[in-house]
Amino acid sequence: MTGMLPIIELLEDCETDAKRAQWLLQVPSFVFYRSLTDIRRVLRAAGFLKGVELLEMEFTLLVATRGADGQPPAEVVTNVNAMRGFMRTLVRKGGLA
Repeated sequence: MTGMLPIIELLEDCETDAKRAQWLLQVPSFVFYRSLTDIRRVLRAAGFLKGVELLEMEFTLLVATRGADGQPPAEVVTNVNAMRGFMRTLVRKGGLA
């Protein structure tokens, strides 16, 4: 028993960056907030630095101050969406090769 959420243990069990990217795309957003440190540790241990980047971006989006219109900052949304697109491509191709 590691003390981590079972969903984080699933990330730890991923054997490729493509699998880690898929996990990042599918995990509920609250998990980023609740387990930021554990997720970051797992991604860094695997050497998946693009995953760490997405994690940080997702967390920034979660805690961003909303504008008067109730929307998060456009730049934050744009950056997250671009990195999610990168991750979808990584998943589709099975890796960075």
